[in-house]
Amino acid sequence: MTQGRAVASDNQGGYAGIMMGSGAERVALWKPTGVVDYGQVPFSPYLVAVADVNRSGTVVGHGLRSTFSYGPFRSVGTRIEALPVPAGTHSATAKAVNDRGDIVGQYVPKLGERGRAVMWPADRPGEMVELTGLPGTDTKVANDIDEDGTVLVDVVTSNGTGTGYRWKNGVATKLAPPVAAKDVSGKSISAGRVVGWITLEGQPGELRAVQWDATGKAGVLPEGQSADSVNRDGLAVGDTHDFSVGAAVWRGGKLEAKLPNTPQLFAGKVGDDGGIPAYTRTDNKDTPLVYRCG
Repeated sequence: MTQGRAVASDNQGGYAGIMMGSGAERVALWKPTGVVDYGQVPFSPYLVAVADVNRSGTVVGHGLRSTFSYGPFRSVGTRIEALPVPAGTHSATAKAVNDRGDIVGQYVPKLGERGRAVMWPADRPGEMVELTGLPGTDTKVANDIDEDGTVLVDVVTSNGTGTGYRWKNGVATKLAPPVAAKDVSGKSISAGRVVGWITLEGQPGELRAVQWDATGKAGVLPEGQSADSVNRDGLAVGDTHDFSVGAAVWRGGKLEAKLPNTPQLFAGKVGDDGGIPAYTRTDNKDTPLVYRCG
């Protein structure tokens, strides 16, 4: 293995991602004691996307099966297996896992059909269930899941307008933006806090990073274009409007740090330990690393 990408935290000093070299890509978990090698995704030797990992070391993600068709996976022990999907499924992706082992993502039954938000419940390991109680018949994707089972879902209309929801036990609650907005998206949830982004009403393409507290009150994150992850202490990571900045870090809604973008930086999901998994790219070579916030 000559390259790697660290993208998700197990919240206790471990960081999941992929390793790349002369053969197939391999799913990995970097621990303080060394690297755990989960091996390759059976149905997808290349173009693997690790999405999340929990405290037990369960890694989830998806890999390319064929053109425009993805298959979801999870780790069992130290090997990778496909998540169950209905026969004839066109595509499915796994986006997040909580410590209980509940996995959420999206399922597309047939080519051309709208995606549906789904869960693979930990207590029903052989099943995939669709989330009910979400409005309309538009495209839906589950982006993240909290420890209490609350799921973040984006509902996107055919004209591209998106609305974010908190979903729990069949009840969906809309994410209210702090200012007038056309689109609202929730990307990450932890201990009730949510981060994501909005597009300003009447200003197409003008994005703002937003954080919601557990009560649903929202605020714009300073200098932020989008926020992609948050930990239980409210440490959030995302992007600014300045392309010279690799990632921004906010604590308690205030800008705390800007990570460099030289070389090009891709930041992953921040952990409860304050570590931000990431990787840099130089001459098409990816190097995994972690930033730690004191």
